[in-house]
Amino acid sequence: MSKWTLYLKAISLFFAVQGLMWAFIGSFDPVGIYDSLMAQALFHQPELPAQATKVFRFILAPFGATTAGYFVLQYFIAANAFAKQEKWAYNAILYAFFLWFITDTTLSFYHQAYFNIWMANIPALLLTAPVFLGTRKYFQ
Repeated sequence: MSKWTLYLKAISLFFAVQGLMWAFIGSFDPVGIYDSLMAQALFHQPELPAQATKVFRFILAPFGATTAGYFVLQYFIAANAFAKQEKWAYNAILYAFFLWFITDTTLSFYHQAYFNIWMANIPALLLTAPVFLGTRKYFQ
């Protein structure tokens, strides 16, 4: 179980740092691939319009800060209650993740922003699912 706790703490810190980067850089990725794909999907242009870029950079500040805050909280849940095999900790992390995953994926499909599913949702699922699958037996 300790390897899973360590892994969950590590990905929690990774996502917290990533959230801070979004807040301060104003982009999901520093090379602009995400921005370019978003421009193509939502505006049918190779680049975001200037006004959209301004709004996007602003909205990433509170979104990135919220993401960082959530994952710091998840880190402390992992380090304490999850490590002690308290079922509520497993359920809290599982339900929060899948609430985000289902909502984000559904709305990405709705807005035809398929790039978001491939660039954000699938990688997050691949990083997080092993925790749920590998630790389930400890929380029965």
